[in-house]
Amino acid sequence: TVIDQAIRLNQDDFEDAVQIVCAVSLGLDAIVTRDTAGFVGSSILVLSPQDLRQQLENWKYGSRSLFFPRYS
Repeated sequence: TVIDQAIRLNQDDFEDAVQIVCAVSLGLDAIVTRDTAGFVGSSILVLSPQDLRQQLENWKYGSRSLFFPRYS
């Protein structure tokens, strides 16, 4: 279950671990949070709202592809 997997992640913050497990199981590209420090070592990309906004602005004004570093 999600809870069991989150416990096994051994993250400092259990709620962050639940978010990681949910995001991975749903095949999401990233988690957007103001608390990026709580996701250090995460198996999924973690973006601050500012990082996401910058990527969306770049997409809107030119590149037409979002940049997710773990896929580069």
